[in-house]
Amino acid sequence: MVIEKKYHFYAAHRNKGGGIKCGRIHGHTYEVKCHFKFKEINESGISCLFSDIDKLVEPIIKEYCHWLLLHEKDSLVDILQKANEPIKIMPFETSAENMSLFFFTRIKNETKLPIIKLELAETKSSNIIYEP
Repeated sequence: MVIEKKYHFYAAHRNKGGGIKCGRIHGHTYEVKCHFKFKEINESGISCLFSDIDKLVEPIIKEYCHWLLLHEKDSLVDILQKANEPIKIMPFETSAENMSLFFFTRIKNETKLPIIKLELAETKSSNIIYEP
């Protein structure tokens, strides 16, 4: 049985390696779809309550909501820290590919839920699917 749960968060970022358009600070409404494969279904016909998944996954996703996400090597990090501006410093360039792997790994390691696939969309027409 596979359960799909959708989440979203709002964040700004820039990816200096992403060309002129993506190299500027800009924002997205990120959509995250998590796919979990459960092996057993209980006598009530339930493999896992949606609310139990939400309790574990949603805090991870929402931790990044309404933040400026910057790679730790971005030249703006020092400037914004000195100005006491709130930023989330990431250990990678904030491409959709890196973000999808990052969320997949955090969810897998921190929740122990049987995640098998994660989809991350920056826009309605641009989607990354991470499936190890």
